[in-house]
Amino acid sequence: MHALLLPLAAALGRRLGLALVIVALAVGARLVWTLAGEETVREGERRARVEAGRQEEMRLLAWRAELAGRLAGARRDLEEQQERLRRAARVLAALEEASGWWERWFGDPVQLATNAERRRRMEEMQAETRRRIAVTEVLLGSLAGEDDQAEQALGRVRRELAVAEAGQSPFWRRLEAAWTAVRVPVAVTLFLLFAGPTLWALFAYFVLGPWISRGRPLRLGSEAPVSPRIRAEGVVLRLPVGPAERLWVKPEYLQSSDDVFRRRTRWLVDPGAPLTSLAAGWHELQELRPEAGPGAEVTLASREDPQQELAAVEVPAGEALVLSPRHVVGVLAAVEAPVRLRARWQLASWQAWVGGRFRHFVWRGPCVLAVAGRRGIRVEALAGGVRRMQADLVIGHSLGVARRPVRAETFWSYYRGRHPLWDEQLAGSGLILLESVASPGAAAAARRWWERAAQGVLRVLGL
Repeated sequence: MHALLLPLAAALGRRLGLALVIVALAVGARLVWTLAGEETVREGERRARVEAGRQEEMRLLAWRAELAGRLAGARRDLEEQQERLRRAARVLAALEEASGWWERWFGDPVQLATNAERRRRMEEMQAETRRRIAVTEVLLGSLAGEDDQAEQALGRVRRELAVAEAGQSPFWRRLEAAWTAVRVPVAVTLFLLFAGPTLWALFAYFVLGPWISRGRPLRLGSEAPVSPRIRAEGVVLRLPVGPAERLWVKPEYLQSSDDVFRRRTRWLVDPGAPLTSLAAGWHELQELRPEAGPGAEVTLASREDPQQELAAVEVPAGEALVLSPRHVVGVLAAVEAPVRLRARWQLASWQAWVGGRFRHFVWRGPCVLAVAGRRGIRVEALAGGVRRMQADLVIGHSLGVARRPVRAETFWSYYRGRHPLWDEQLAGSGLILLESVASPGAAAAARRWWERAAQGVLRVLGL
């Protein structure tokens, strides 16, 4: 009964929890929508008031400018009338001096009549000028009153406008402040997001690529005859172990073995180079050594990747191979012959920076290396020639082989992501170890995710 009720209660609890989450999300979304709507309405009304206040401010400023022009014109007219009045007074004073008793008794009658006429016209002009001055002073008073009214109205409008501008919603104020703070970084980020890959592709292909391709190739040793060979290969690798030999293997690749081995944990493949062994991933190995008899057989295979095949690569005494440690899953060597694993750093080489390979691991013989690669391992021999191939396929080579990254042959294939920017150019005399298909990495996984997303979108669109 309990076994039946507990699953039902758990299922009911999960559904109730899901229902509560849905209700909470719905209520929260509705609350946010309502608050945002109210804030938007209030902000719209405030902006309308601000716009109306600014228009009224502009109208009052235009009115005051017009009043200022009219006041200036009236003041100039007043000054002109006052100047005319002063000139008329000076003319009348001169005429009064020229009309004394001597001139009246003994002067020229015609000149006296002319002076009298001029006096009459000056007196009339004085009267007209005084009248116009009075009218102008009244106009100036009226214009000054209108200007005071306009100034008071402008002050009131500006106070109302300041209140409206200061009354911005906190929500919109914070939103505008946030946008002001991030708009430049957002614009730069969007530009780099959309135009950055294209700009980098153009720079890498047309500037960086030719420069790096002209660099000196990377060679770790002198050219010498090599004789490594492949003993056996396949999805399952059967490796014979002699009575005086021992096998160090990664536990995840050990499938089966004859029950004649003494087993123990080998903490480091090369105790003389502990840091190199740890960095190469060659630690906590399983050591198998026949206890007696003519020897036995061990079967190696990958438990996780069905596309991975193994090959037994024999490295004779006195020779060495540069080999990526992640592809080496087992080492077979004589009990008396220690396996030597050394790392070569190449920090001063542009080729190392371009390829991202600053450290190269060198395996020295005599030993047999169990090498893993997708869809098999191939061995190609170089006899003074030059080979060009995909860099991801090269997993190892002889010390005398020179490696150099060279630019892809066509820009469009690189820009469209159909071909990497760099190919590998190998030259000299020696041996090259290749896997048939490059192992997928993080970039390949990301590409597969985007491909699946694009396929889903196309499926929704019926394409």
